[in-house]
Amino acid sequence: MTLQDVDRYLLPVERDDWSELLRDWAELIPAKTTRWLLSRFGELFLEQQDGKIGMLQVSAFQYQVVAQNKTDFLEWLDDPDKLAEWFLAPLLAQLEAAGKSLKPAYCYSFITPLGLGGAVDAANVMLLPLHEHFKCFGEIFRQIKDVPDGQQVVLKVP
Repeated sequence: MTLQDVDRYLLPVERDDWSELLRDWAELIPAKTTRWLLSRFGELFLEQQDGKIGMLQVSAFQYQVVAQNKTDFLEWLDDPDKLAEWFLAPLLAQLEAAGKSLKPAYCYSFITPLGLGGAVDAANVMLLPLHEHFKCFGEIFRQIKDVPDGQQVVLKVP
């Protein structure tokens, strides 16, 4: 599979405000990464200095290595399960069929973030400016990052 094959699942990754958008996420992201791909759900794929590909899953408040390099990543995309996992392809198809189209500089975002138990379901998806997606979920991440799993939290909205 090529990047052109997955283009329909992507947003332009070129932006001038990445340093601001990633400020709250800096402790999750390894040093010296290069932004590579940005999904329509606002999940960012980064190339690490060692060539590994990592995914900042903003909606789940986590970062993980998903491939050993770009070639490995593209080979994984032949697996429909990986396409569904990384780009939420079936959900994207549902949203598009329902007429939920993205405006420029917007992404699909979860109403209840996946990291707080939100469902991967069309009823849990809203359209949000990309900068708000990163900043709002970044604010939540800062408030919950040191809280043990399963503990109840009260979020403060600025």
